[in-house]
Amino acid sequence: MASEYLKWKYKDVQPDKPVELTKKQRRQNWWHYHKWHVILAAAAVVIVGSLVWHTLTQVHPDYRIAYVDSLPLAEETKISWENRLAALGGDCNGDGKVVVEVNQYLSTQEDVMYTAASNIKLLADLDSNESYFFLLADPEGFQEEYEVLREDWFPVENGLYLARRTFWEDRTPKNLEGCDRLWDRLLKEMA
Repeated sequence: MASEYLKWKYKDVQPDKPVELTKKQRRQNWWHYHKWHVILAAAAVVIVGSLVWHTLTQVHPDYRIAYVDSLPLAEETKISWENRLAALGGDCNGDGKVVVEVNQYLSTQEDVMYTAASNIKLLADLDSNESYFFLLADPEGFQEEYEVLREDWFPVENGLYLARRTFWEDRTPKNLEGCDRLWDRLLKEMA
C-alpha cells in the first residue's frame, strides 16, 4: 500500500536537470578529488629523480687510501697524494677518469665518541676491502692490531709510511691487479 501511495504522491515530480559546469568549476571539482594523488605522485617523481641523479653522478674512485693516525692529514698533503697516485695509476673501473680517494680514520684521546665512530668506519673499510693503500704513522702497531698489512711498507714523508693490504680470503677488491701495478710504480718512483 505504501508503494501505491508514494507513486501517487510523486507522480508529477520531475528529476532536476543536470547542472552545466563551467570549465573553471570542472577543474576545481577535479582538483578537489585528486589533489592528494597529484601531490603524492609529484613527491614520488622527485624522490625517484633524486635517486637516479645521485646514482648517475656518483663518482667511484679507482684507488682508495686509508690514512690512520691521531691527527688529521693536511689538505695539501691529501690532495698531493690523490694527484700523485692518479698520475701513476690507470683507470680501473672504465669510466675514463683516474680518481683517488683518501679516507681519514682518526683516533684522538679527547673525543672518545669520534674515535669509536672512526674505528667502526675503519673496520667497515677493512671488511669491505675498500682501501688497498694505507698511510700510517705506526705501521707496526696497526699490523699488531688488525693484521691486514703486507710486511713491505716504506717511509714516505712527515713520519708517515705507505703500506699495502694483504688478503687471506677469496674476497679481494675488484681492482686488485691495478692496485698491484700502482704499488710497483710507487716502488720504482721511491727508489
